[in-house]
Amino acid sequence: MEPPRRTRTRQKNLTLILVNVCVGQFIVGLDQRALLVALPTLTKSFHTNLTTIQWTLLIYDLTLVGLVITLGRLGDLFGRRRIYISGFLLFLLGSALCGLSQSPAQLILFRALQAIGGSMIVANGRAIVSVSLPSEERGKALGFASMAFHIGFLTGPTLGGFLIDTIGWRWIFYINLPIGIWGAYLAWRVMEETRGDQKELAIDFPGALLLLLTNSLLIYAMNQIPHLGWSHRIVLTTISLSGVALVLLVITELRTKTPILSFSLFRSRLFSAAMVSLFFITSSQSAIGFLMPFYLQNIVGFSPSQMGWIIIAGSVVIVMVAPIAGGLSDRLGSRLLCTFGSALIVVGQFFIASLNVGSSIPRIIFPLALSGLGWAIFNSPNQSAILGSVPMDKAGTASGMTATTARTGGAMGIALSTTLFTYGLTAAGLTQLQIESPQSWSASPETFVRSFNHTVHIINAFTLLSVFFSAVRGGRRV
Repeated sequence: MEPPRRTRTRQKNLTLILVNVCVGQFIVGLDQRALLVALPTLTKSFHTNLTTIQWTLLIYDLTLVGLVITLGRLGDLFGRRRIYISGFLLFLLGSALCGLSQSPAQLILFRALQAIGGSMIVANGRAIVSVSLPSEERGKALGFASMAFHIGFLTGPTLGGFLIDTIGWRWIFYINLPIGIWGAYLAWRVMEETRGDQKELAIDFPGALLLLLTNSLLIYAMNQIPHLGWSHRIVLTTISLSGVALVLLVITELRTKTPILSFSLFRSRLFSAAMVSLFFITSSQSAIGFLMPFYLQNIVGFSPSQMGWIIIAGSVVIVMVAPIAGGLSDRLGSRLLCTFGSALIVVGQFFIASLNVGSSIPRIIFPLALSGLGWAIFNSPNQSAILGSVPMDKAGTASGMTATTARTGGAMGIALSTTLFTYGLTAAGLTQLQIESPQSWSASPETFVRSFNHTVHIINAFTLLSVFFSAVRGGRRV
């Protein structure tokens, strides 16, 4: 039996480890959202166009999705603490250089560096929680990590706007420095090194390169579909190249002794069902998140500030409920909670699909809050189930796969919702020029509302699939 002092010291260290992981999640969420409000300012500051400056967002997604599994695997092989702290340091360096950028090209390049650091933090932070804390506390801990990310996500636009108005856009990046320095120092002080029990420490470079190409090309194609359409040659070529890279990746990974992508994890029914349900639910959530601003601003006529306050309703609920849901999953397992959570999202999205031109603010906020409640109940238990279903030496890989699945599902959902929404308007007789014109939205709002409603109903089918896969994931209490 451990002495009481040693037990208290260990519990304090575990608490500090969780706090540190929450700091990492917060800074990543903050950075993602703060830059959004700076895009018009950056366009003017660098005397460039929005198409160019949007690459500051796109390069981050491409880099993170392309590398997060590989960097999680490196944590499994060479030590999660080492990769995690390196992630903080790279994120700090990238933030400082972003703030010093003198051209769009420099800013885009340094955003990629920032994304490499963010990938290290995302992939290894939650893996560290999974292997460091007792399994009966894992769900609650991951709930706090989710809460921290959404706090950063919520405060990002407000803080970013304040910094731009007072001391300039460069401080959107400089604000990361004190937070990141403290996070890196705390990780160095309190975290113990954890790694898998690997006999061979070889890095699968061909697999890592093919994984980078597969994911980056796919995400790039999904990002271009809203602007170019599915039939554009750039989209078709990029998707085809991604498919070729995927085939080569599968062949390579099945032949190597130390694969970067562990297909063996999918032999677990729990792991597979949790990943598939995550993909479908992030597809629908991202699709709704993409469409709602157009409905609120172009159809109902809310100002940007009013729209911002309405949209955060779901995130506020997530911040409050995520730790509670995580704690419940430690006692009840993930199956019931994930099924119930995704079912709540189905109900919330059903009400969203019935919104009209004259819907009141409470009528709009209610389904958004209900969907946020469903996501909070689903997400932490689902992550706990994924990390609890894999061997400890694959925790970083599984964490990276979770992040990749969520991002890919989100990109697919946005691309599909854009296609469905545009198709509905075209079928109603509108030309592409009319669809893109704000005057058309105000002149015939009912046409746009009908297309919005039909699109959300179709997208909601993805969430129904998430309910199904959550329900059949098996009875194991993880």
